[in-house]
Amino acid sequence: MFTKILVCSDGSDHAKMAAKHAAGIAKKFGSEIIIACVYNPTDVPPPFIGVPGASLSTATNMGSYVQELQQSVERETGAVLEQEGVAYSCRRELGHPVDRIISLAEAEHVDLIVMGCRGLSQWKSYLLGSISDGVLHHAHCPVLIVR
Repeated sequence: MFTKILVCSDGSDHAKMAAKHAAGIAKKFGSEIIIACVYNPTDVPPPFIGVPGASLSTATNMGSYVQELQQSVERETGAVLEQEGVAYSCRRELGHPVDRIISLAEAEHVDLIVMGCRGLSQWKSYLLGSISDGVLHHAHCPVLIVR
């Protein structure tokens, strides 16, 4: 039924719970999982200080900041999927989260989008209710929003 699942993550607890649910579905149906990590460049935290615990270049270079932030999200979300014994791939996107998630889901021909109901990580704006609501209303496929 679900051959390809898109898991949207910002590294928050809600996103990790969504990944865990997606892993259960993937195991049941033998689905492929893609982790989507979307960064909205208009959401730079003022003043820009970089990723906590990252290198000095991250604190002064926006490109490094985004790359390290997305890598961190992929590691954390990937760890959840690995713990459940599920293989995955990752996609990094820049832009408005709703637009990028919808476009990626269509381009990858996913059968299900799984996401947390709100993000509480450093990317507070990534998976807030308005993002999950936007994806829910514009996706071409079923959307599972995990609380």
